[in-house]
Amino acid sequence: MELVISVSDFKTQFPRFSPMYLPVYVANSTHFKGDVVYYSDTGLFYQCVVKTTTDSPSNTSDWDLYSDDVLNYTRDNDILEAINEAKVNFNEGLFPDEATAKLVFLYLVAHYLTVDFQNALGISQMGIVTSKSVGSVSESYTVPQWLLNNPALSAYATTGYGIKYATLIRPYLVGNVFIVQGRTTTD
Repeated sequence: MELVISVSDFKTQFPRFSPMYLPVYVANSTHFKGDVVYYSDTGLFYQCVVKTTTDSPSNTSDWDLYSDDVLNYTRDNDILEAINEAKVNFNEGLFPDEATAKLVFLYLVAHYLTVDFQNALGISQMGIVTSKSVGSVSESYTVPQWLLNNPALSAYATTGYGIKYATLIRPYLVGNVFIVQGRTTTD
């Protein structure tokens, strides 16, 4: 099977992925007062100022400039890059069907996308947050021991998505051994 994953597949699996998806303007779509869109023709953000419109942000009577930055959003290109990164470390042949492979792959993509954002922001995290404090700021992390003990999977312990990916892939990495009674013959 040839696993084909699209940006749309990722957005469907993770509709609330943070940061939010870039609200790219789509021609002829209906927008309501307060909607904010990114208009690729100008590289700027606009906010709808009328009840409804299907006009583009070039119609300045329906839209006002809105102060925002594409770096505050997840762009389709960011997702595509994470999909390409995940392809390097994914063996779809481990899974019994395409649906299972797709689910596990999407968690690996989310892991790589999160790592890319953390690296861009200079954030370092190891494991799952187990406690937080406010006074004198404190945060504790833990990583499941089975994950730490596996050198091939321990790298995924840096994000919650990576840990979920490792959890999903773990049963497929454990082989089953069957002993069958028999003999060999030499004729």
